[in-house]
Amino acid sequence: MKKYTLVFALLAVLPMFNADAAYRRNTRNSSYSATRPVKTTTYKTTNRKSGGYSNTITNNFYYQQQPGRYSSSASVSDDSGYYNDSGNYAVSKKKTTKKTYSSQIRKYFLAHPFFQPLEGKFGSVTDVSYAQNNFKFDILNGSALDIDRNSPTYSQIAAEGIVAISGKQETSQFVVKEDFSYGISDTLAVVGMLQYDKTKVTFKDWTGGEPNDSSSSSGLNVFGIGLQNRFIDNDKWIAMFAGFFQHQKDTANTLIAELKAGRKINRMTVYGLGRLGYSDLIEGDIYGAFVDQNGGDWLMLSYKTDVKDVIYAEAGVGAFAVLNKYFTLNGELVYGYYDWHNQLNLKGAIGWQPGDSFALNLYASTSLYDNAKGKIKKYMNYDVNPDVSEFPVDAQSTTLVYTTGDYKIKDYNEWKIGVQAVLYF
Repeated sequence: MKKYTLVFALLAVLPMFNADAAYRRNTRNSSYSATRPVKTTTYKTTNRKSGGYSNTITNNFYYQQQPGRYSSSASVSDDSGYYNDSGNYAVSKKKTTKKTYSSQIRKYFLAHPFFQPLEGKFGSVTDVSYAQNNFKFDILNGSALDIDRNSPTYSQIAAEGIVAISGKQETSQFVVKEDFSYGISDTLAVVGMLQYDKTKVTFKDWTGGEPNDSSSSSGLNVFGIGLQNRFIDNDKWIAMFAGFFQHQKDTANTLIAELKAGRKINRMTVYGLGRLGYSDLIEGDIYGAFVDQNGGDWLMLSYKTDVKDVIYAEAGVGAFAVLNKYFTLNGELVYGYYDWHNQLNLKGAIGWQPGDSFALNLYASTSLYDNAKGKIKKYMNYDVNPDVSEFPVDAQSTTLVYTTGDYKIKDYNEWKIGVQAVLYF
């Protein structure tokens, strides 16, 4: 028998801590360098007359000018006089200028899609999510092979023909993923990750009235390491490249490359992205949705057979916007090639950051289009003590049957919700 791989768990492994920030290279802390003045193309300026300072948002950064330390020029009168021709005393007003220096506290937003820690700093993203994919299907035909060694028809076809039965496949996955990063320099960071997941696959809604079948697995299944390099970061442009290696237990070894480039426009960053992933399957040469039972029965709706590796590629556009000091928005539209099907996916996120070192990011995504609909794939069924009532008389003593055939996908849907807790220290 051919081994199998759960593709949902495989393709749910997306790039790790893929974020970076619009930092200045010579800035190592939260204090903005006094040698680099704030740009005038800001989103909002709030003048606080009582405190004598102003707040601005520039290039997705919130700047708070400290009271009593802002730039100013103060006029000081120096009353000196002389006697004129009329004998009257005249006062001469001499003005001098006293200069002070500016100092600003900069708040950077941790939910920014280009965030990464500066040199000597640490970043942590704890991601808790729930995802599901599902599709309805029709079993089209089948060929039952007798594999009971004690049967007189062993290794012979016991039955074959058209099968008129339909059902629904549903795969759900709960994930807790931790991404941890460290800034080697202001532009280069090393990233490590690990993931716990619990995956459940269910076959249900059978038209023949059969009971639902489901099975689940869980564990600390994914480990990874990688590098991120922010090679462009100026007042107008930002770009980063990242490369990762991931190992998924008993499933695959994966290499991922990612490129992002963005344009800073006042309070927004508009960007494009591309990802390429290659997975070498380490267990078997088939992947798909799989359910096994305690009695030994199992059913697999395969997505691809006779395969040694899996390739996926994504390209998309996104936008990140700062609403105010505390809230941000992010949206992405991504079209992907996922080895056996293509999909257009929309993702949205809202971030809340009460301070400099902590943020929460709530996100959701869904498939807008998927070309899996209408595809015809192979299924496999290993049946212990099968129903032999329609088998030929010679084959009705068999207790073990392996059935293969075609099934057709009627529709395909995916969605995901999650929350990220981000720390920077």
